[in-house]
Amino acid sequence: MAKQKQTREDRAPFSRDEIIREIRLAALGMASHIAIWGHRQESMNVASHYLGVELEGYDYIGDGHPELDTIPIEEHYLYTVVMDAYNHAYQCGDILNDTFSVDERMFEVGGILTGFPKADFNGEPTPLDELNPQKLRQVLETFLARYALDTGDNLTVPQLALLADMGEAAVRTSLSAEGIRTISGQKGEKNQVPHADALAWLSGRRNFVPTRRQPGVQGNTGELVSSLFSADSLTFQIALQKAISANSTTEEELAKAAGVSSIWINELHDEGKRPEIDVDGLQKLAVALQAPVPLFVGKAVTALLERRSKPAASQHNAAN
Repeated sequence: MAKQKQTREDRAPFSRDEIIREIRLAALGMASHIAIWGHRQESMNVASHYLGVELEGYDYIGDGHPELDTIPIEEHYLYTVVMDAYNHAYQCGDILNDTFSVDERMFEVGGILTGFPKADFNGEPTPLDELNPQKLRQVLETFLARYALDTGDNLTVPQLALLADMGEAAVRTSLSAEGIRTISGQKGEKNQVPHADALAWLSGRRNFVPTRRQPGVQGNTGELVSSLFSADSLTFQIALQKAISANSTTEEELAKAAGVSSIWINELHDEGKRPEIDVDGLQKLAVALQAPVPLFVGKAVTALLERRSKPAASQHNAAN
């Protein structure tokens, strides 16, 4: 049976509904401070105006609030910024239109992380609490980790863990096994992994999703694609899927650009199929993907020859 392809929404560790609930909680945490620390006569009114709805109280009750769902959070700018951060962090939904938009969101995300209350006025942690981090904070920190990767910055181990969807201990073990060393950051900062090493290491992780870009937007696509096919830990099939994603294209668009069949491309990353070993077609495909031609063709031919040494999927299914 063919494996079901992962959708873009599946890439995110949390659903949109889970994040929307925590955005409401973050807004409620802000409103709780407005309600208690503001003008004695008007603070409750200001809190209700801020939220867009009047509540009986503005503090947390248990792990939420009985009227939480009445907050029209979609009308808050906080919602817009977080949803953009969610889409960009996990590469699902729409791509941010240009570099300026991503830069703008970077400053806004930083403002949310540092400026929004970490607790309501009673001391109950909000989803932005650093000591008890929740899903919302992880989304925003993943956005910043991707921003650092895309702008050529060095990355910390926690940032690599977020982008690779791994635990920090597992990341450290993997880095050590591959001989990748961290370098000291500035005073008070965590040690960092040099950008080139971070990119190469991430390219070898199955759960890492390359950044999609709008057509015509320049980036480090060629460098990333080269890292994908250089990674020994990635099969040709997985590297090909990631390279297509990194180029922000589809199999049909790629086939047209390379002058090859889209059916053939589909069979290339289906381990159960035995497509023709078309070296000329592979060379054209490498150019269209911005991949080093010898590296790409060599890895492809090796993978396709290995498939031929195994029983075909149709024979295996017939035998069963």
